[in-house]
Amino acid sequence: MAEPGDDERRTGRLAALAALTLVLIVPPLLSQFDRMERVFDVPVIWVYLYLVWAVVIGLIAVIGGRPR
Repeated sequence: MAEPGDDERRTGRLAALAALTLVLIVPPLLSQFDRMERVFDVPVIWVYLYLVWAVVIGLIAVIGGRPR
């Protein structure tokens, strides 16, 4: 059974994750990865975007997991 403060804590963590995601994909930071180099024949910017996407989805799964 979830405790009363769990929903607020989960909401705060998801809001913080949304803010972090926004910071990770803003154009000034994103432009740092817009180069001609390639990783496994894939442009660096695409590798960065997919890694950010995978990490964010993983963190959402951890935060929004089953209540204890």
